[in-house]
Amino acid sequence: MKHVNIHCDVAQANEIIEILEECLISAFQILDNVKVKNRIGDPRMNNPIWPGYNVLIMTQIREQAKFEQLMHKIKDYNIKVTHLDQLIMLEAWDIDTLIFE
Repeated sequence: MKHVNIHCDVAQANEIIEILEECLISAFQILDNVKVKNRIGDPRMNNPIWPGYNVLIMTQIREQAKFEQLMHKIKDYNIKVTHLDQLIMLEAWDIDTLIFE
């Protein structure tokens, strides 16, 4: 099982939600108004100097095939962006314990 964090500009959030739904990942959590200073692209600190902000979408994925499909779709998305600020960052790690049943 994987825990997945997806960071993106708020402008891309709906597209990422569509990708999750295409992968049949229906359970996720969204943290809104996340201030970021990325390694690539402009900071988004939601202030007059650095306008904008990110969202953090978190999910837990049991099936390896769904995780791989999601990674593939995010990589494809990033290949097609026209500006560095549109890149999506995905990070994932194994979950040892999950209690929600």
